[in-house]
Amino acid sequence: MRLLKLVIWDLDETILTGILEEGDQDIDPAARTAMKQLDDRGILQALATQNRPELIPDAIQQFGWSGLFVQVKVDLGPKARKVKGILDTLSVNPLDAAFVDNDPFERASISAQIPGITGWSVTDLVAHLAATSDSATTEEARHRPQTYREQQARTRDEETAGDYTDFLRSCNIKINIRPYVPEDAMRAQELLTRTHQMNLGVLPVDEAIARLNRPNEHHVIVAEMKDVYGDMGRCGILHLTPAPEDEAIIESLAISCRTRARGLSLAMLVGLLRHPSANFQQYRCRYISNGSNLPLRMLLMSAGFKPKPDTDELVLGADHLTKVELPDWVHIGYRPAL
Repeated sequence: MRLLKLVIWDLDETILTGILEEGDQDIDPAARTAMKQLDDRGILQALATQNRPELIPDAIQQFGWSGLFVQVKVDLGPKARKVKGILDTLSVNPLDAAFVDNDPFERASISAQIPGITGWSVTDLVAHLAATSDSATTEEARHRPQTYREQQARTRDEETAGDYTDFLRSCNIKINIRPYVPEDAMRAQELLTRTHQMNLGVLPVDEAIARLNRPNEHHVIVAEMKDVYGDMGRCGILHLTPAPEDEAIIESLAISCRTRARGLSLAMLVGLLRHPSANFQQYRCRYISNGSNLPLRMLLMSAGFKPKPDTDELVLGADHLTKVELPDWVHIGYRPAL
């Protein structure tokens, strides 16, 4: 079953049964139900509509959609431009997004211009939601739309701040790093499945999850993050397997893109590796490109990993790890194993 992070809605004759500018205000019951289900599951929703911009704020207020859409793009120009803008702003891969429009021409047009995105009618979306109705949802997933709204507030405050470093210090960013517990399994699966750009991707997800639950054989560490704008929950996971000569093999590594938006990916990676449970003299990992995870390779290199000649492996010595300087505006705390 496909992964779905974002649904971008058309408005006229899709959510609405008619045309907003012509005075039609009836909402398609199936669209209304789907919007509620998406919100309950923490799937982001955005609006891309060809309308006069001055019509939309009042409509959103009238229909009770305030806070529902994490992005709204409205003008009389091509829908593809608006959809691309939403994807870029939210850093969502088109493969993880669907554009919902009841006009088959519009769906085909968007699919042709934005490779990888799924074009659905409301009926198609309803069928997908029904087929995935048994999917469990973590606390982080349910709060995902709110997290994006909090990020937009950060961005607004950042733009008005006189000094960016002072702004970051004012955010009181805290990363808590602790050992994995069985209750983390569902969130770990989400991170390993949903994260593309910052995912090592060496093991199949099912195998990675199975190994996480063998605590006597493996060291698994989780990173949680929060700041004055909200609690982002569990944003990183590191899975190490001990090897001879005090070496650790990184089996799995996934870091949420939320950390990249704050420039915190390096702090989180180094923090994970510095946890007492990860105390080894050398770290080794295979890097397998998935077409999107070049940022992770760049991050590993920034932390000091070096390519091992004639292999797909990267290696880091603990002595180098201790020399990495982290910004003074992030506070990293460690919780030891019980």
